Amino acid sequence: MQYLPIIFVRGYAGTQKDVEQTVDDPFYGFNSGSTHIRVDEKENPQKFFFESPLLRLMTDHGYQPIVENQNVSNQIKRLSGQLHKTIWVYRFYDLTTPSYGSSSVVRQEMEEIAKGLRDLIQNVKQTTGTDKVYLVAHSMGGLVCRSLIQKIYPEERKQAADHIDKLFTYATPHGGIYFEVGSGLLENLRDRFQLNNSDDFGPQRMYQYLTPGVQPKDELPKGFQLEKLQSLENAFSPNRVFSLIGTNAHDYEGGFGLSRRTVGVKSDGLVQIDRAYITGSHRAYVHRSHDGRYGIVNSEEGYQNLQRFLFGDIQVKLSLSNVQLKDLDKNFYQLETRVALRGLPIPIYEQAIAHYCPITQELTRTDKPIPLFTAFLIPRNSASDNNVCRYALRLALHSFTKQQTNWLGESHLDQVPLWSDYLITDVVELNSTYKAAYSWNSDEKEPVTNLNPNPKSSSDVYVADVPLPERGQKVLGTNAAVCLEISKWQ
Repeated sequence: MQYLPIIFVRGYAGTQKDVEQTVDDPFYGFNSGSTHIRVDEKENPQKFFFESPLLRLMTDHGYQPIVENQNVSNQIKRLSGQLHKTIWVYRFYDLTTPSYGSSSVVRQEMEEIAKGLRDLIQNVKQTTGTDKVYLVAHSMGGLVCRSLIQKIYPEERKQAADHIDKLFTYATPHGGIYFEVGSGLLENLRDRFQLNNSDDFGPQRMYQYLTPGVQPKDELPKGFQLEKLQSLENAFSPNRVFSLIGTNAHDYEGGFGLSRRTVGVKSDGLVQIDRAYITGSHRAYVHRSHDGRYGIVNSEEGYQNLQRFLFGDIQVKLSLSNVQLKDLDKNFYQLETRVALRGLPIPIYEQAIAHYCPITQELTRTDKPIPLFTAFLIPRNSASDNNVCRYALRLALHSFTKQQTNWLGESHLDQVPLWSDYLITDVVELNSTYKAAYSWNSDEKEPVTNLNPNPKSSSDVYVADVPLPERGQKVLGTNAAVCLEISKWQ
């Protein structure tokens, strides 16, 4: 495990009132928590508190915040020897508020904000004596980080990896923000009038602040592929990035609910699901909205993914291989996944049809395995006495007819999965290697079958295949299996 200073970078403040509310908070909102009302076994409502990501990092990992005030030097002196476990908040909106004597409320351009982050990183490194930092960003904050990584550092002939160890983004519009209504009119109006720099979420402005050597007035090249906006373009390894994706549009109240009605249901209420990740990065889907008291930042799901990505010791990549589906000319298939870890009250990952994010297109490919999820495990936090990490992966395969048929005479039910089951797996590290056992919940309640590494294993990566149960083989193919790749994470 490696502890490094953490810098939080907040998201977009839409109005000047939002800016003022932001700067009035010493932690820019990252100290906000939530209270979830859950139902117990007797169907009585129970309270479930989430304190906030900032406070949980303090209580779980011993981090201490550095509050920007007149006594910074005293704080640093008090924390001597523990400065690598400090939290810093990038307060870039302070420059655009009269609260601190600014005579102008003109907002900084994205490149200016990114340069300010560069300066803060340098200050944190010099103050703490560490070589690198972790960046944790919400929404637009992730674009600030990317502008630094992809444009500012390269233009200065610097490598982002020399300063940043990992980047975690909550609900960042890595591919921009688009609307399901208006046929492009709303995007054109936003990018034309540039109200409060809202054009930062449009393709032309994103191209400008993400591309080295491109000037703020340069036009988007003809034929530019929008998918490129979600690429780091070799400026930073996507393996060191985690994209947390929200799938709950209904609970988002931003803009009086107008946003979710224009962006559409396939979103977190503001950012569409398929534009909320960096290509090649680790990712998790959680049923949370873009922000707010019960949003993605103020969620147990978000924190659990954050702490495991930053501080986990073991990485387990899960994929589905050798899938052979039948009647692809008549049917299309969707796979739902859900991941839960022992000891946690919530799932940390969920791709569901009801949340508009099942695995669909990948199921028709036979040239490579279908990625399911990458789990980062912390053995010392295990609920067991021997540091065994247990997780449960639910798989549910649904089939749908491509054309309308006489459903009254059909035996097939579209809403009932062809197959579903839970794969329960135990993983433990022993003498610099790994041991794993599994069970399918339909067969055994406890993992009792030991896994043997297959020929693809090496001294660095433990690879094993879990065959599907009989029912799963009937619908996914006799050779279909869940592949586990277990390796060290730091």
